[in-house]
Amino acid sequence: MNLLHKTKYILLASVLWLASSCESDFLDVNQDPNRATSAEPPLLFTGALNQYSTNRVIDFGPTGATASQLWSGGGNLGAGVFTRPERYIISIFSNGNTWRTHYREVQKNLTLAIQGAESSDPVNNNAAAQCKIFRALTFLSSSLIWEDVPFTEAVDIDFETLELRSPDPAFDPQEQVLNGVIGLLDEALAQIDPESPLAITNNDLIFGGDMDNWRKFAKSLKLRTLMIMVDADPSKAGDIAALIQEGDMISSAADNAEFPFFSESGNRNPFWETLNAFAGAQNFFYFASEAMVNVMKKYNDPRLGMYFQPYPGGDVDPNGEVVGAPPGGNIPADEAWVLSTAPVGQDGTFELVRPNSPDVLFSYQEQLYLEAEAIARGLAPGGVAEADARFRAATQAAMAYRGLSAEATDAFLATIPPLTDANAVEVISEMTWIDQIVRPLEGWTTWRRTEMPALELPEGAQTTGLFQRFQFAPDEAAANDNSPVDKPLDEKMWFNR
Repeated sequence: MNLLHKTKYILLASVLWLASSCESDFLDVNQDPNRATSAEPPLLFTGALNQYSTNRVIDFGPTGATASQLWSGGGNLGAGVFTRPERYIISIFSNGNTWRTHYREVQKNLTLAIQGAESSDPVNNNAAAQCKIFRALTFLSSSLIWEDVPFTEAVDIDFETLELRSPDPAFDPQEQVLNGVIGLLDEALAQIDPESPLAITNNDLIFGGDMDNWRKFAKSLKLRTLMIMVDADPSKAGDIAALIQEGDMISSAADNAEFPFFSESGNRNPFWETLNAFAGAQNFFYFASEAMVNVMKKYNDPRLGMYFQPYPGGDVDPNGEVVGAPPGGNIPADEAWVLSTAPVGQDGTFELVRPNSPDVLFSYQEQLYLEAEAIARGLAPGGVAEADARFRAATQAAMAYRGLSAEATDAFLATIPPLTDANAVEVISEMTWIDQIVRPLEGWTTWRRTEMPALELPEGAQTTGLFQRFQFAPDEAAANDNSPVDKPLDEKMWFNR
């Protein structure tokens, strides 16, 4: 069986697997959440973390990555199937599973966990704060995918009667949702009690109940949200400056917010596990995108050969020039490079996707890149010299995360002249985008905020403009009378109009 036919059979199996995993009512935001009020907050919290990150890695992740040109679907080398999101044809399964995860699972579990923590005796304020911070992250993610989403009436439960007050929740404007995210983070920060021994600990797979880390994460999320909003609402500049001057945000790689996966079967990274199940841990499906390769070559980025490896069986010289697939188009097998993956037990740290690759929710380098951009744009004091210093610290952190030595990183940074007022935002934005290659929502959002790098419309795209949003799956309109009419895929959201 040749590789193309083999790939088609694998794809068919994948589609059948996805279809069997979906429920017909998956978009009913406020469906009675199984009346599951007896579970303890720690168990509900663990479930929410796992559901959110699993969806990010396998349902939203590959779709978002190809649609935003972080990766390529490879055209005919991927049997044409994985090129579809690259051309803005989004599967109902990717879209619907993500909606269901965010609302029927994550928001449901966190709402019940908060109620349990705040009604316990004694009140577990730290547990409630942990859940509220994660609720804020989930609302932010939902809005960045669909724009207007339920917020004020989302999972609105009367805990006395166990009935839903708002079975057809209103969809709030994105500006209101993002301001609500900031309000929820502020509420959680005020609720954190450093003197209390109570918190979610063993079931907290991100920070193990360390409330200092949760505080830093919440403040970093607030900075991310403000930076997303500031172009549409310039009044946020003062809040950005105050937050950066105050500090106390993620300040080292040890503070990274990551949901862990492990090398043991059953706990592996779901994206890697899917490649393992259908292709023997090899990657036949996701390729170097022309956009990513071109930007990395522009900077002579040493991670280029770490990010991508020759197409299996494609006769590419491993030491040859990395070639990216054009958006939406085909690439010959003897030129193709795929997203770098690692089999179980392989030594080294360079592969982008490994069995134990975590879902990175917020990194130290993102924190520094955001600060550098804010300073370069005049949103915070310091000037271009300070922006340059934070940019270089961010890049050192990003390179170290991928296993490059300090000497190799210093040599690379020596090739980048000091930033100037003319180029600082462009360089910072593009290096941020490169770092976010396996964080599709963040990478897509960085590009939408900054419109850097310049992207070309994919071959066969379903629009005349570049991809800006997911549409609601058809079942949403049937499940909720308040569901809004879909906007065109290339219509910008409120935050980047």
